Parts: sequence; C-alpha cells; structure tokens
Amino acid sequence: MRTVILVITFLLFTPLQSALAQKTVLSSDGVEVTIDNTSRIITIGGSITETVFALGFGEQVIATDQSSTFPRQVFSLERVPYVRTITSEGILALTPTLIIASDEASPKSALQQIRGAGTSLLLVDEEKSVESATKKIAAIGEALDAEAKADELINENVSQLAKASDLRNSLIQKPTVLFILAVRGSSSFMVAGTNTGAEQMINLAGGKNAFNSFEGYKTVSNESILAANPDYILVMENRHDEIKAGVERTPGVNQTTAVRKDQILSFDGNYLLGFGPRLGSAVLDLMKALHPELSISIQSDY
Repeated sequence: MRTVILVITFLLFTPLQSALAQKTVLSSDGVEVTIDNTSRIITIGGSITETVFALGFGEQVIATDQSSTFPRQVFSLERVPYVRTITSEGILALTPTLIIASDEASPKSALQQIRGAGTSLLLVDEEKSVESATKKIAAIGEALDAEAKADELINENVSQLAKASDLRNSLIQKPTVLFILAVRGSSSFMVAGTNTGAEQMINLAGGKNAFNSFEGYKTVSNESILAANPDYILVMENRHDEIKAGVERTPGVNQTTAVRKDQILSFDGNYLLGFGPRLGSAVLDLMKALHPELSISIQSDY
C-alpha cells in the first residue's frame, strides 16, 4: 500500500511538460532533432523566447539570450550571450535538456559543439514575414506538444491582421515612413530598404517605406533623406534618444516633415520586428500611431 501511495504522489507532482513522449522534429537546418525532455529549456532569440512563454512553458525556461526582452520574467533568469555570439561552454554548463534557437544563432561551430555533446538543439526559421511568423509558432508548438495553444496564438494574429487589412482598405492616404536602424558617425543614418522586417511592418500598418531603391539596410545620404521627406521616422526604443538627437542636428534631415513636426515614433525592437505571437497587436499599434484619425482598439490574450 505504501508503495502505491508513493507512486501516485510521484506522478501527481511530476511536471507534465517534462514527461513528453519522445518525438523527432525537423530543425530549420534540415537536422532531425529528438526531444524527450522539456524540463530545462534555453531559448535563443527574442521572438523564440516570447513564443515559448506564450505557449505556456515559461516555468521550464532556465535561461535566455541577451536579445530576449519579453516577457519581463526573462530578466530574472540566467542569460547566455547574444544570439549571434553564443558559446557552447556557457550554455552546456547550465545542463539544458532542450535548446530552441533562432536560425540566426551563430557561430555555427558552437551549434555543432552543443549537438556533439548530445543536447537537443532545434533551430527555427526567423524570416521576417507574416507567413514565417505563423510557421515559427507552429514549429515551436509542435516541438513542445502544444499544438492547440499554438493554433490559438496563430488565430489571434490572423484576426488582428485581418482587422489591419480592413483598415488599410479604408485609408485615403498612406504616410511615408523612414525606418532608421542606427546612426553612423555623427550624422549618417542606416535606413531600411526593401525586403526588410521594417518595410513589412510599415506596409502592414498602412504606410509607405521611404526607400525602395535598394534591399536590406544601408547608409544613405542626407540629401536623399530630405528628398524622401518622410512624414514619420520610426526607430527602435533603445535607440530613440541617439537617433532623435542625430536627425535634429543634421542639416537637411532636420527639414523633413517628420523632424519639423516631431513625428518620431519608437517601439521596442522585439515587439516591432520580432514577428512572433504579438505580431498582430504590433501592426495595429503602429497603424494607430501612423493614422491617429482611425479608431483602433487592441486586445490580446498574451
């Protein structure tokens, strides 16, 4: 009788997520990854971390990388190096049972060392698009046996993005938006061109990207910024003060509509460009800032 009681007690207090049946999933780099224990998870990449928490596995996360800023609980956890500068020694010392990382994680030699040590490492595609956001949530949901919750998060994004689409169709004008990634030197600016996450967000929110003559992020002349004459300048929150001071002191740039009217918008980088479970609400938030004439309410269960 005592043995039966002990067995029942053990089963009741063993975390359900730790007792996953062994499964094999395909990593974004084509490697088959076997997962049988999710009791000690390390997440690498801001939107990867957000997604794992949104799926209800925050209690199993023991560490995140330095690019992870949401939810706020991450700051009470162990931190491993930034997604593009990871080290195998520091990560393996934390004895994770599963690592879920952005496919931007590097160097590749560190990833190979982690897998060589027998630790399950799943890479997830981080392309900046609506389709990729859906695939990312679904892939992590599958890995954690949380497909139902993943579907909820995906459906919430779909609903919010559909709302944004309806609002875009009602717009008469679309403001020109310049996304500045960084200041180079004292008065040169790296800005977003085509095929960037920033351009995607600007388009989804009912704006027009200021530069469409090049791909990626590029430093452009101040004369070209003046010629583009953006209505709004969009920046990441942690670079707001530096960029605002830069555009205000730079001749030509300080004559644009955005600077003259003080229409410089800032958002948390992971929220704006993470393309994760908060994508829909981020689009609506940006749309609300670009189109104050619209009545937009934003609700999110996460």
